[in-house]
Amino acid sequence: MGAVGWVIRDFIGWMMQAGGQGDSQYGYALAAEVDAIRAVLIACQHGGFARVMMESDSLIAIQMVNGERLVDAEVGGLIFDIQAMTRELQKVIFIHAPRSRNKAAHEAASFVHKNGGIHHWDFVPPEWLFINTLEVDARVSVQF
Repeated sequence: MGAVGWVIRDFIGWMMQAGGQGDSQYGYALAAEVDAIRAVLIACQHGGFARVMMESDSLIAIQMVNGERLVDAEVGGLIFDIQAMTRELQKVIFIHAPRSRNKAAHEAASFVHKNGGIHHWDFVPPEWLFINTLEVDARVSVQF
C-alpha cells in the first residue's frame, strides 16, 4: 500500500490547502511521485488556482513532466493526464526541490498512509501538520 500527500501554499508560504490519499497501489516509488503531482494539479483546478509552481523532490518525475527525460512506461498515463491538466491552467512551472523543502507533503502522505482514505484540509491545517512542519517552513509563530 502507498500514499500521496500534497500541500498548496501561497506566495509567502502559508498553507492554502493540503491533502492526501492512502490505500493506493504503486508498482514503484516513481509512480507515487508522479501521482502526487497529478493530485496537486487536480486540487489546484478544484481550488480555482490558475498559476502554479509545482515542486517535487523527485528529479526524475520533474524531468519527465518537463519533457527533459523519456517517460517511463509505468507512468505514461499519469504524465499524459498531467500534461493535459497543465493546458487547462494559465501557467504551471514544474521544479525540483530538495526533500527538506517538501516535509509538509511527506507528513500528509505519512498521515494518510497510517489512516487510509482521502483527506483534505482548507486554510486551517491540522495541528499535527502545523506543529511538525508548516510553522517552521513558513517561519511564523502561532499559539494554539
